[in-house]
Amino acid sequence: MNWDDLRLLLAVARRGSFLRAGEALGMAASTLLRRITQLETGIGAALVERAADGTRLTARGAALVQAAQDFESALTQTPEATGLSGRVRVTAGEGFVGPVTDAASAFTRQHPGCTVDFTVTPDLVKLSQGASDVAIRTLHQGEPSLIYQRLPDVGFGIFAAREMALQPDAAPETIPMIGLLPPMDQLPHMKAALAAGFINTRIRVSSFAAQLAAVRQGHGAAVIPGALATGLAEPFPEVVLPGLQVFLVNRPQALRQPHIRAFVEVLKHRFASP
Repeated sequence: MNWDDLRLLLAVARRGSFLRAGEALGMAASTLLRRITQLETGIGAALVERAADGTRLTARGAALVQAAQDFESALTQTPEATGLSGRVRVTAGEGFVGPVTDAASAFTRQHPGCTVDFTVTPDLVKLSQGASDVAIRTLHQGEPSLIYQRLPDVGFGIFAAREMALQPDAAPETIPMIGLLPPMDQLPHMKAALAAGFINTRIRVSSFAAQLAAVRQGHGAAVIPGALATGLAEPFPEVVLPGLQVFLVNRPQALRQPHIRAFVEVLKHRFASP
């Protein structure tokens, strides 16, 4: 069980039907019903009773909803703007350096008594063992001891330097591509670009930063997040690539600390900003 599951149960409890809860969540009622059924199976007890006029919580469901509401209230409480102090440890991949450092700068200006230690790594650190306070992940592993909060997806496109993008004979099959080395070449957006005909990969690199630098130098085109493509052009805007899900992950114990909770709110606001 994780925060995503509790969030769905809260929506059903507050709106009294799977249909209305699904509309509020932007989710099909059938998908929501399936998720709640999976939650009930995992817990081993019924949480919601279905009736013609809507839904009702069982005793177990009501107890779980109360606990979820208490936790939600703790998450949404805004600490006082003054008096916060402490260290926040953050881990994320290099593709998230921009938003994380933006958030860290804004947070430490607002709270001079706080510091942020940001470790840039592709590894999934052992958050449940206290290796970090906050993590940005693109994979939901479903650990019951962690809280996952969904952030806006990362959108991708084919981008190149303007001179290369404006070449009249540019075509997916011939434009030189800057690819990624395994295992990053197996990401859904990378595989989709290959399936769309972008097969002329001449250079492969081991990091997103190196890929972006090569594109800016005019050495080729690449699959790049739109948020990082400032100053680049999109020669094939009709090509639609799958996005990448992003999650903000914490331990419940970390969120009980006011300075960490405050940083999480700043970070969420930064990711929600265009």
